Amino acid sequence: MNRTLDEAAAVLGIKPRALRKQLRGLGVLTQLGELACKYRDKGHLYIDPRSRWNPSIRQYSHYAVVMSTEQGLGWLAQQLGINVTNKDAAA
Repeated sequence: MNRTLDEAAAVLGIKPRALRKQLRGLGVLTQLGELACKYRDKGHLYIDPRSRWNPSIRQYSHYAVVMSTEQGLGWLAQQLGINVTNKDAAA
């Protein structure tokens, strides 16, 4: 099951802002919160493009969300030095 970074933080047992701060420190995320180029297409993290209707400008606004795969949760835990025993119970 793929998860957003907020959901991944819950599985890892840390707060979402703390996870993003640590990922920025490791260079996985840029200062803007985007996935760094060298971590794309590795099977751990990916970007999910999304859009929403903005009624004030009468157009769609596009944005991207960094997502983690199941494989990526284990990789994130290893990078951060966290031990995750039961991923399904936390989510």
